[in-house]
Amino acid sequence: MDIVNFFERAEGSWFSQRTTHFIQGQPSQTGQTTLDLIPLATEAPEIVPLCQHFGADPTDVLLALRISQEGGQGGGLYGNPPTQQGGNTLFVVMKAVEAMGQFLSQIGNEPPTEGQYHLNEEVLTLVTDTAQLHSEERIWYLNPNLRMRTSFATLSDGFQLASFCSEIRRGVPRAASE
Repeated sequence: MDIVNFFERAEGSWFSQRTTHFIQGQPSQTGQTTLDLIPLATEAPEIVPLCQHFGADPTDVLLALRISQEGGQGGGLYGNPPTQQGGNTLFVVMKAVEAMGQFLSQIGNEPPTEGQYHLNEEVLTLVTDTAQLHSEERIWYLNPNLRMRTSFATLSDGFQLASFCSEIRRGVPRAASE
C-alpha cells in the first residue's frame, strides 16, 4: 500500500470513540466525534496559500483532504461537564520519497503546521514538531471499515497527553459490505 491508497481508504464518514489520558494525573476524558474526510483536487484554491506559507511547491501536492469534525469530549471519568467541538482541517500530503514525506495542515483559522509522515507496513505515522508541541500520531486499519488511531503529545511546558481512538466507517459502501 502506498500513501495515496492509504488516504483513499480513509475517504468517507467515520464515527470516532476517543479516550484521552493526561499523563500528569488529571482525570481521563472520553469523547465521540463524527469525522468526514473529503478529498480535494490537488489544485483546489485553498491549497496554494498553505503551500506558499511553507515555501512548498503546489505542484508537489500528492493529495489533499478536508476533514470536518463534529462532536465533543464526554467530560471525563470524574463528572466534568461535557464540551462540544467542531471545525475543519485542511490536510495536504506532499510527494513521497520511499514512503516518507512532508504534510501541511491548518485547523480552522489557527496558524498552519507542517510535519513529516512515514508509511511502514500499512501503519501511517505523522510527526509534528514545533516550538510549542511535539506530537506523534499513528493510524492503521484492522479492516476497510475499522481503523485505530493513537497519539502522544508533549507541550512546551512539559504537559503530556496520550489518546486512543477506534473509528468505524459510517454508511458502509456496498462493495465493502458484500
